[in-house]
Amino acid sequence: MNEFLTFTKDSAFNLMKKAFFIGIIPLFFLAFWVGKYFAVLFPMDRQVTADIPGHFTVRSEPNIILGMLIGIGILIASALMWKIICQGILIALQAFETYTNSNHHNGDS
Repeated sequence: MNEFLTFTKDSAFNLMKKAFFIGIIPLFFLAFWVGKYFAVLFPMDRQVTADIPGHFTVRSEPNIILGMLIGIGILIASALMWKIICQGILIALQAFETYTNSNHHNGDS
């Protein structure tokens, strides 16, 4: 717990790795809500037996399969976009880290 509350020098890679995994959590909620929205938006009709024997009626229900497929697709697509963003930030952080380290060593000479 003490390590969690204090700042220590860390590499840009470890920092972005932690940020990536923390950023994945909201994507699960996004995928769930978008999947739920599409499941309700495009309902599925299902035949159920009526009170009169031999007769059927149709009942609309959320299309759970469609919602799950869209939710999984949204999760994969948003995770890929988040990874690309994190990779870009990592490249910038590593360039900045290299620049500051080279500048620091040049100043000591």
